[in-house]
Amino acid sequence: MYISVAEAHHRLSHWLKRLDEGPITITRRGKPVGVLIAPEDYEALRRVRAYLQMLRLSHALRESGLTAEELFRSSREELEARR
Repeated sequence: MYISVAEAHHRLSHWLKRLDEGPITITRRGKPVGVLIAPEDYEALRRVRAYLQMLRLSHALRESGLTAEELFRSSREELEARR
């Protein structure tokens, strides 16, 4: 569903009640500028993003040849040095 910025501004309460029907794209001059989504959908997106970040980190660590033990030891030493 698409609505204009003006429509969102004037009837935000109305559109928030309709989020259970799906995301609402807000447009300015016909071009998307934002999306209203239900909190549950937002949380699901945050989890997917975090998972993808973990996969990228895992891949980078695998490519670096650094072991989990080496990473742990190095991190521990760095934290202790800050004290």
